[in-house]
Amino acid sequence: MDTEEFTVSSVIPASPNRIYSAWMDERHHSAFTGARATVDPWVGGRVVAHDGFIDATHVYLVTGNRIAMTWRTRDFPKGANDSQVDITFEPVAGGTKVEVTQTKIPAGLGKACEKIWKTLYLDPMKAYFAKPGAMKAAYAAAKKAGHLPLSGIKASRPAPRRPFVPPPPPPEDEGAEEEEEKPKKTRKRVEAKTIDLRELARAQAAARKEAARKKAEAKRKAEAVRRAAEEARKKAEAKKKAEQLRLKKAEAVRKAAEKRKIALEKKRAAAKKKAEAKKKAAAKKKVAAKKKAEMARKKAAAKKKADMARKKAAAKKRAAAKKKAAAKKKAAAKKKAAKKRAAPKRRSATKKRTTKRRAAAKKRTTKKRTATKKRTTKKKAAAKKRTTKKRTATKKRTAKKRTAAKKRTTKKRAAPKRSTKKRTASKKRKPAPTKRGKTAKKTKRRRR
Repeated sequence: MDTEEFTVSSVIPASPNRIYSAWMDERHHSAFTGARATVDPWVGGRVVAHDGFIDATHVYLVTGNRIAMTWRTRDFPKGANDSQVDITFEPVAGGTKVEVTQTKIPAGLGKACEKIWKTLYLDPMKAYFAKPGAMKAAYAAAKKAGHLPLSGIKASRPAPRRPFVPPPPPPEDEGAEEEEEKPKKTRKRVEAKTIDLRELARAQAAARKEAARKKAEAKRKAEAVRRAAEEARKKAEAKKKAEQLRLKKAEAVRKAAEKRKIALEKKRAAAKKKAEAKKKAAAKKKVAAKKKAEMARKKAAAKKKADMARKKAAAKKRAAAKKKAAAKKKAAAKKKAAKKRAAPKRRSATKKRTTKRRAAAKKRTTKKRTATKKRTTKKKAAAKKRTTKKRTATKKRTAKKRTAAKKRTTKKRAAPKRSTKKRTASKKRKPAPTKRGKTAKKTKRRRR
């Protein structure tokens, strides 16, 4: 008969002992699978899970390391052997690697069994141990659904069973009646078999030794993995630091380049601005020059116009003056003619007027002369007074100075003369005249 096999694994964030104890505890088993389960935590014990859909028997148990059992579901065909399941718990970084290897699965049920292990065990266990509060929520949901055994009451447990082993096929030469009877006899013989406790004890001792060996091996491996991880971490940190330094240097180079770029852009902008300002100034100058030229042209035109107007006005004035002069000449000629006619009457009147005017002019001149004479005499008298006052004051000052000088000279003469001894001492004290002093005296004499 054809069989299938597969291996499924998952890393669960919990220690191997914690996962093993939860697997063997009926309450936890029911909580994370989400269905009623009964578990006998010993070799030969029966496991009924998912409300009787799964039926298994423990064959080999190592606490926190391995579970081996025979395993079947309701979907297994009648007359098919139980499949063999081997579950191992290996500590790894981040939790425990739970690996499920199932062999001797009837043909066509391999994918279904793999799905059962993934959906009913590995994925729920991952959520059960990983998420905070998931265990409490699953436990409460299982209690509410009635999947947990009631405290203080012994729940009805399924009887222990031996794995179903079909009888060997009958020989070809025997009859049909014997073929029907033999399976019954073999079945009775199989059911009558009992478990040998000595063999179980030996198996358990060997299992314990194997578990200890595997535990030491796993510990050694875990230590090696830890050391490798530590070395890898240190290398990664050194690499990270080197990368950070490189990035910092690159950032500094980039910033310096950016600064240079900004400075260059600023310089260019300033140069552009300067050029634009220069251009604008040149344009303004050009416009101003244009305006100036236009103004000058306008002024010249206005001046020309004004000159023309002035010339016209002057010409008009000259014409008017000519007309006036001509009119005056005509009038003068008429007057002369009239005067000639009335000359003898006017001469007498003009003589009288001239004599009166001359007399008035003489009176005015005499009055002015008298007034100026009086002013000059007054000024001379005031000037004489001032000069006499100044002379008297200077005379008084000179007299005072002379009297004071006389007093000083008399005091000096009245003072006692020094003794001859003192004079001789002072003469002795005087230093001998040097050449320089002699030359100085000679120069003084010459100057005199």
